[in-house]
Amino acid sequence: MKLTRSIRKMLALAGFIVLGSLLQSAAMAQSTADNIRPVGQVCMAGQPCVGSTADSGSASASSAPAAAVTAAPEPAAPAATAPEVEEVVVEETTEVAAAESAFDAAAAYQMSCFACHGTGAAGAPQPGDAEAWEERMAKGMEAVMANVINGVNAMPARGICMTCSDDDLQSIVDYMLAQ
Repeated sequence: MKLTRSIRKMLALAGFIVLGSLLQSAAMAQSTADNIRPVGQVCMAGQPCVGSTADSGSASASSAPAAAVTAAPEPAAPAATAPEVEEVVVEETTEVAAAESAFDAAAAYQMSCFACHGTGAAGAPQPGDAEAWEERMAKGMEAVMANVINGVNAMPARGICMTCSDDDLQSIVDYMLAQ
């Protein structure tokens, strides 16, 4: 029995859908495995740590951040019957300290504050609007910062910059005042 052209097209489409879902599930399984992999291991002294970056000469190209390996200090008096255990800690190295010290108030303002403060939406004081800022600063910087941290009227807490510290928020307010 001959299949009509439309039935063949539907079968081909179903085949592509099945193939696509199989490929997607394989990619999701790999992503899940990467997300739940351990960040450290405990290995027996004298034995290789299977799967750690400590026993491979270099980090693989597929691992995103570089890994630093540090060994825990040996105990002063190990038990005679217990085997030696060496703890290997694999730490993700990031440049957090450099990023924190180089906080860019202008960039944070653009990402978190500009939508309202750049347009004056919902009464948000715009940078350079001396009258609007003078009215708020009359209450004092502590009151302004309390409003920034806790939110006020339509402004959400922390101005939606949830990664900003209180000092970072102060820098953003200073940036807006200086404009």
